[in-house]
Amino acid sequence: MKTIAVFSQKGGSGKSTVAIHLAVAAGANGRVILIDADPQATVATWGANRAKTTPFIARVDPASIEELLIAAQAQGFDLAVVDCPPHAAAGTAALLRIADHIVIPAQPSMPDLAATQRSVILARATGKPYSFVVNRAPPRAPEVMQAVEALAAGGPVAPIVIGDRRAFARALTDGFAVTEFAAKGSKAVAEMLAYWHWLKQHIQEVEVWQTQAA
Repeated sequence: MKTIAVFSQKGGSGKSTVAIHLAVAAGANGRVILIDADPQATVATWGANRAKTTPFIARVDPASIEELLIAAQAQGFDLAVVDCPPHAAAGTAALLRIADHIVIPAQPSMPDLAATQRSVILARATGKPYSFVVNRAPPRAPEVMQAVEALAAGGPVAPIVIGDRRAFARALTDGFAVTEFAAKGSKAVAEMLAYWHWLKQHIQEVEVWQTQAA
C-alpha cells in the first residue's frame, strides 16, 4: 500500500480539497482510504455529507497513524491519502515520515510561494520525496507560469495546473468529488484526472530511481 501525504504550511492552499479529489480519482482503480489528520476536519465534514461509502474515511491522531496504516494494508487498501494539519503542529513530522510521497499544493501568489519554503524544509527533513502542484490558479494569469518556475527551484512540479474552478467547490458542498459531479469533458475533471495520472507515474519513476541508486 502506498501513502501520499498532502501538506502545506499555508492555509488556503486548497490542501484538503486536493486530498479529497485526489483520493476519489485514485479510487477508480483501487481501494483508497482517505485519512483526516487535520484538526479542522474538512475531510471528515465532507464525508459526513457523502452518500457513497468510498473512499473509506478515517479520522486519526498523528500519534496513531502507523497503527492505522498497518490495519488499512491488512484490509487490502491500495492507497492511503493523508490530509495533514496546515501547520507544523505536533505530530506533523510523524505524518510526513510515513508517507511514500508528499504533495505540497500552492496557490500562485507570493505568500503561498514563500510558505512552500517552510514546507520543503519539513519534507526534506523526513528524507521522503515530494512534489508541488499549483492549485486554485486563475485562468490565463502570468503569475501561474511564474509560480511554476519559482517552485521548480525547490523540487519537482506537476505539469498539470489545477484551476480555480467553481466545480471543485460545488462538488464538495454536495458530498462529491469533481470527477463524480462535473461533466466528463469539463476542464475541472480533465485537470484532476491528468494530475492523478501524472502523480502516480512520477511516484513510480522516483521509486525506480531510488532502487537503481541504492
